[in-house]
Amino acid sequence: MPQSGLMTQSMFQRYFRKPATESPAAPSNRRVGAWAQGDRETVASYLNKRLAEIGVKYVMAIPGDYISDWVETLDGPDSAGLIRVHPNNEMCATYAADGFGRAGGGKTVGCVSTTYGVGSLNAVQAVAGAYVEHVPLVLINGTPSVAQFNSQRDQGVLWHHMFDGSLTDLRIYEQITRMAVRIDNPVLAPDLIDAALTACITDSRPVYIEISNTLEGYDVASVSSRPALKRSPIPQDSQSLDEALAGMLQVLVDAKRLVVLGGVEIARFGLQEQFSQMLRVLKAPYLSSLLGKSVLSEYSAPHFSGTYNGRNSQANVLDLIDNADVILSLGVQETDFNFSGVVSTDSDPGQAPGLPLERSIEVRLGAARINAGLTHHHRELYWGDIQLGGLVSQLQELICEPSGPAMRALVSKFAALEPVQEKLINAKGKLPNAPFPKLVGAVWDIPPPDSYGAQDQITWDSFKSLLHHQYLCSFGNDEHKDAPILLADTGLTFYNLNNVKVPQNGFIAQLAWGAIGYSPAASYGVKLAQESLGSQRRVISVSGDGAFSQSSNAIGTIAALGLDNVVFVMANGVFAIEQFLVNAGAFGPGSGSTAPPQFAPFTRVPETSLWQWQKLAEGFGGVGYEVSTNAELASVLEKIKAGSPPPAQPSGPCSGKAGPGCCDFAPDAAPQTRRSTFTLVAVRNVCDDLPSNTRWKLGGASPRPAD
Repeated sequence: MPQSGLMTQSMFQRYFRKPATESPAAPSNRRVGAWAQGDRETVASYLNKRLAEIGVKYVMAIPGDYISDWVETLDGPDSAGLIRVHPNNEMCATYAADGFGRAGGGKTVGCVSTTYGVGSLNAVQAVAGAYVEHVPLVLINGTPSVAQFNSQRDQGVLWHHMFDGSLTDLRIYEQITRMAVRIDNPVLAPDLIDAALTACITDSRPVYIEISNTLEGYDVASVSSRPALKRSPIPQDSQSLDEALAGMLQVLVDAKRLVVLGGVEIARFGLQEQFSQMLRVLKAPYLSSLLGKSVLSEYSAPHFSGTYNGRNSQANVLDLIDNADVILSLGVQETDFNFSGVVSTDSDPGQAPGLPLERSIEVRLGAARINAGLTHHHRELYWGDIQLGGLVSQLQELICEPSGPAMRALVSKFAALEPVQEKLINAKGKLPNAPFPKLVGAVWDIPPPDSYGAQDQITWDSFKSLLHHQYLCSFGNDEHKDAPILLADTGLTFYNLNNVKVPQNGFIAQLAWGAIGYSPAASYGVKLAQESLGSQRRVISVSGDGAFSQSSNAIGTIAALGLDNVVFVMANGVFAIEQFLVNAGAFGPGSGSTAPPQFAPFTRVPETSLWQWQKLAEGFGGVGYEVSTNAELASVLEKIKAGSPPPAQPSGPCSGKAGPGCCDFAPDAAPQTRRSTFTLVAVRNVCDDLPSNTRWKLGGASPRPAD
């Protein structure tokens, strides 16, 4: 049992908190190295500089005493240019950091900070989602000190937020991050920080760094005395790469109906330019997977032919896939929501899967495979150590320069490539059968707004039509400056919006992890990423009402930051995706005199009928609209196009000059000037309606949109 009077206040201050008389910038009694004074660095300043170096700009920081010493450095001279943002909870904070990490196409890294236990464990599922979807993100967690853990061990003291003394947070995050490290000795801090951050940018996955409190001010080696951080993938085995390239070339030179399928890894690892150059060489139709939608700009990507999303795809996209004799799939994650794998929600035991894998070459997750339908012996060829970037670059070179040194070296290793080389030489820098058959019909096959009655209630299809034609397409071809970023939340939203027109890195959705409520909070991280990259793109979030209810308080942070984000909420009163998955028949017309099944009670969203949406927006500092008809939605879209709302004005007894009962705050580095505010639009769409591209689940064989 703990003894009474464990320690005096002075002992607590000395061992568990930073002494009040000691500056973290000058802890002269805490030197642990022999380097010169000019190279002096603290754990905190070292971490801040390294975070800034890899692409972190904003830290989504939730207050907590275990992390407060480090967070305070973000408002001072040791911030290294990092800016502290104060979200409302750890889940939303992590979604925002995730959005920041996704939005830069390999140029940005998200960051969130938490306090031990109650903070970090609230972020677990959001970090897990970032891991699954290869998002570069750093979680900094403040923990009890070594002395506190020792007192728990020796005296049984359970310090606040502590589960027990077994380093619970660290053990949990070891399971859901690329690397999890604990800094409890300043001598090890530079090595541990560098290792974790290098792993983050190399594998484009989250890492976890926990700092034992009281260590932030200790001296460590300076950043300038150590090598710069850079992506450091496993060295490519040349024999494996040569074998994979040789095998692929033998398939590609005989391809007559080649289709290229591009996935999210192209964006995560910053390969967009290499991929774009390769598409120009191949002269084949390019489709993106839905998770990979917008890895290249849909305004200008070479040979862009639409988005593949299994049976949810446009009919002409499905025809292109069905008629392909070779599918070159690069960086595509095979998930059920992404509809690229064999096991998916569109599976039918009586039908083949939507994507003909037997006719595909797949390169992803550090491996390459030529499936059995493309090899002369009808056996799969596989290599488990292939880097996507190197393969894309060398494949392009081999096709463009078949008489060059790279091809000559390859032919010297594989005599079977001699006829392949001859075919490429005769084709003069392209594949023999290029250009390949194109997509037949429109890339964005979306009926125009006048297909829907102006006074009719909004449906999924009419919403997409108005959003696409009246808003997204109004930006012409100026995608590098103005075209907005679209976040489609988990559910019918990302299915419905799978074929709208977006710029590079302009479509964000969780197609693997699938957490509802992701997009409202992620949207402000995306907007901050745009600003850090010098872009003023508007950010549009679309979510269902069930999803929005999960992270509704994120709109308060959007207002506090002065961002002009637009948040659409499809307020139909039902968790439609859940009903769609468990029994889509409830959306159907029934058969004969039999009514369709009732909606399951658990799919009801009761908030929808209670919330006063315009007042909800105003209460959080934004501008709100509620629309039910297509004409009303069209009117609101015109207002959004016209410009951004002015910033919300603070109100209340302490909104002006400080007075009695009001607190004075020290200056901080967080953005204080609200330049604008958000727009919240509640869309009262038909509750038992499905997007036309998902109605196949009602039993119809064709995914073609209904008239």
